[in-house]
Amino acid sequence: MVDDEQYTLPVGSVLYQDMGFQGFTVASVHVEQPTKKPRGGELTDAQKAENQRIASEKMRIEHTMASVKRCRIVKEKMRYWQDGIRDLVMAVACGLHNLRLRHRPWNYGSI
Repeated sequence: MVDDEQYTLPVGSVLYQDMGFQGFTVASVHVEQPTKKPRGGELTDAQKAENQRIASEKMRIEHTMASVKRCRIVKEKMRYWQDGIRDLVMAVACGLHNLRLRHRPWNYGSI
């Protein structure tokens, strides 16, 4: 399915992807993917550290997506079929997420 889609991402973007997408690339995008353990071998300490760094970044992304999905309309089946309505709903949910972050009693610093 992924190979059939024509993805257009901004030049210089970073794409974090899981191990299931081995070999998938998008033009002019940097792909971050954990290193797979070789059959019958072990990962080096540097590879393990890099995998840990990638996992840490992916965790932040997953937490952000969970926060956006607090809006039920985003996580449930949408029955609106007008052009652009789904993008608008996602944009509003992301805006609400950003508003929540901005008005929390603690500060995340440079997120």
